[in-house]
Amino acid sequence: MNLTKFSVFKLSTASAALVFGIAPQAGAISLNLSSGSWNQTVGGSGIVYQTVASETQVRWGIPFNGGGTSQKSGLGFTGVGPSTFGLGEIFQVGQLRHFNNVTFLGTAASAVNLSLSLNFDNPVATQSFNLNLQIEETPNELGSCAYFSITPCADKISISETSVSNQFSVAGIDYTLRLLGFSLTPGGVPINQFISQEGGTNQALLFAKVTAAEPEPVPEPATLAGTAVWLLAARWAVGNKRKKAYS
Repeated sequence: MNLTKFSVFKLSTASAALVFGIAPQAGAISLNLSSGSWNQTVGGSGIVYQTVASETQVRWGIPFNGGGTSQKSGLGFTGVGPSTFGLGEIFQVGQLRHFNNVTFLGTAASAVNLSLSLNFDNPVATQSFNLNLQIEETPNELGSCAYFSITPCADKISISETSVSNQFSVAGIDYTLRLLGFSLTPGGVPINQFISQEGGTNQALLFAKVTAAEPEPVPEPATLAGTAVWLLAARWAVGNKRKKAYS
């Protein structure tokens, strides 16, 4: 990050491509894997895209204390492997890391896109999101930090509430996949932000869930037959009343 500023990352869903083969069954949903890649970095100096082990990274900035790519600020994303969960249950889609290093003023990026892909086995499905992360920075001034800071000043990563859900339809049923936010632990409650301490690497887990609209109830045959009989009886009664009125 810059020497005098600090970053807030907003994830806005710029685009979504959804392709489903079959409708989900009432049972478990199987996620095969998730993956992500960085692109369209706005601003910043010395931009580097790289993959380290299974983590895709984007690095930026001129390190204040010198050094190479590992001393730049940046973001990293690691996807998840197979997992199974029920409709409406929270599941993990990946891990986001913030490399919160000090860089010279004016050398940090202001935005970057994360192309996130989720591949499902049951139902056979692929969902792709283009997430836009906005990068801002706060001053590193002792005594004026906006958040609790071990070393001035900690940063905040947050998700825009209006940009984290996708609507889609399978076999006439409407579904929503919603990114819920971050948690520091697998069992934690996701929230839309986490605090990233200055001068180190901080991580959080990203979670989502899939929900479905209640289907319209289909009348049973007996109900349909009863309704038809009632309508015929009502029609006969009206007709009979008219005959008496003219007799």
